[in-house]
Amino acid sequence: MTWLLLAAGLILQAQEGAKVCAACHSDPFEELQKHKHFAKSISCETCHGASEQHRNAVGATPPDKVAAPDQQPALCGACHPAQRKPFESSKHGQLVLAKSRTRAASCGTCHGVHSARNAVAMLRQCERCHAALPAACKKEGEAAGKLICATCHDPHTLARR
Repeated sequence: MTWLLLAAGLILQAQEGAKVCAACHSDPFEELQKHKHFAKSISCETCHGASEQHRNAVGATPPDKVAAPDQQPALCGACHPAQRKPFESSKHGQLVLAKSRTRAASCGTCHGVHSARNAVAMLRQCERCHAALPAACKKEGEAAGKLICATCHDPHTLARR
């Protein structure tokens, strides 16, 4: 019973802290409130730190941290270790972690940052770099009635299933 009260208190504390950010960042805050992470007490501070100087500034003072693509696997992987390892060993993960000039998808690219992307939005993200899909993808997508990359590819390694 005690842990339940503690968990509820942490969720309320995270939500109250995020309301401070909402004063200036209303759109990201609205999106975040709909995200399942918000209900699990993951708020602005989880990814951006306390950002006291940012909160008290009048002007362009950046938050304590903004996770770069190569930092996202560690940040997201802290809570999602089963997805972190396969992503880091994938072609996309290796490019991201190497800070390659070749653009590659990181956690936020596919899943969104403040709001979660649905399967159609994820497909659109894939198509930004992979506009010319292989014939096999088109054929299998047509047979299934829709084309979603994760139908045939592991979502974190993108290896063929």
